[in-house]
Amino acid sequence: MRSEQEILNTLLKNYDMRVRPPPVNTSTEGAVNVRVNIMIRMLSKIDVVNMEYSIQLTFREEWTDPRLAYEHLGFYNPPAFLTVPHVKKSLWIPDTFFPTEKAAHRHLIDMENMFLRIHPDGKVLYSSRISLTSSCPMRLQLYPLDYQSCNFDMVSYAHTMNDIMYEWDPVKPVQVKPGVGSDLPNFVLENITTNTDCTSHTNTGSYGCLRMNLLLKRQFSYYLVQLYAPTTMIVIVSWVSFWIDLHSTAGRVALGVTTLLTMTTMQSAINAKLPPVSYVKVVDVWLGACQAFVFGALLEYAFVSYQDSARQNDRAREKAARKAQKRREKLEMVDAEVYQPPCTCHTFEARETFRDKLRRYFTKPDYLPAKIDFYARFVVPLAFLAFNIIYWVSCLIMSANASTPESLV
Repeated sequence: MRSEQEILNTLLKNYDMRVRPPPVNTSTEGAVNVRVNIMIRMLSKIDVVNMEYSIQLTFREEWTDPRLAYEHLGFYNPPAFLTVPHVKKSLWIPDTFFPTEKAAHRHLIDMENMFLRIHPDGKVLYSSRISLTSSCPMRLQLYPLDYQSCNFDMVSYAHTMNDIMYEWDPVKPVQVKPGVGSDLPNFVLENITTNTDCTSHTNTGSYGCLRMNLLLKRQFSYYLVQLYAPTTMIVIVSWVSFWIDLHSTAGRVALGVTTLLTMTTMQSAINAKLPPVSYVKVVDVWLGACQAFVFGALLEYAFVSYQDSARQNDRAREKAARKAQKRREKLEMVDAEVYQPPCTCHTFEARETFRDKLRRYFTKPDYLPAKIDFYARFVVPLAFLAFNIIYWVSCLIMSANASTPESLV
């Protein structure tokens, strides 16, 4: 311990933290090479509405400062490295910041979670545990079959590329704690890449930058159970109207209005979980089509009811005319002979069997309103099936094309 104190006192005696380390070699024209390594400890709260995510990581930087080399100072049996817990006010540290960060804090319980190690050759390792809320612009055209690409950038705030050059650890630039990315409620961490150039060019110069890209895949099982299955059931329930007698006005209207209102409520609840965007999402296509099928079933009955009413009025007028004609004929017959009513003693009405009912439902009727209901029983489900085939094939193709970070740029 005494040897470490003596070494630190000797190193810091004439040390000026305001000046960056001198170059070790001339390969980078005097810039300090800062090697970065990240360990992702936690990934949570991927917020689609605010387009942000929360991440907790161990951030490590490594560089060489010849002023801190102590292997040549002549100390007996020097340690393999010196660990310095509080160094912000005594040693030079790269001024790295995160451009996509919205809010961040270091962990201070029970002590500040950071350290700095100084090796005999002057190599310095800085490590700190930090939590950040970072922005992630999301493209929701394929929601909920989408992939999201979230960038996490690291840039020097004051030092240009002439002063600091960043590079990833060549062995393992990003480490992921076991379980991270697999226990998210709505996403799965598919891949992490670090080979994207993000050099920042501004009016004050060009600044070195490193970028970590997180590729997130949305879990579809939740939306299959909570969105697609219920809306499909609502559409199928609306088809029951085609099988109800066309004169059951109260039942068919109540069924149509109920399914339409339920569909509208579900659509509002789903859109409340998404930001207002100016483009059409695949979920909008699905909900719009389902609502159109439900609304179409209600309009179909309105048209059938109108056609039935018109034909009933025509029949009533024809029946009244026939009755008037028969009445005139009977009066003429009374004048000629006594009227004998027809015998009805042997007439009876046959009861309709179950087979007769099935035949009535699956046999094309001659009456136009009933004929419309008959065709709707088969044409509408086939149309919905065709829509499903086109919809899902298109979604799978677009989702496969969007599964790479390059396609999301």
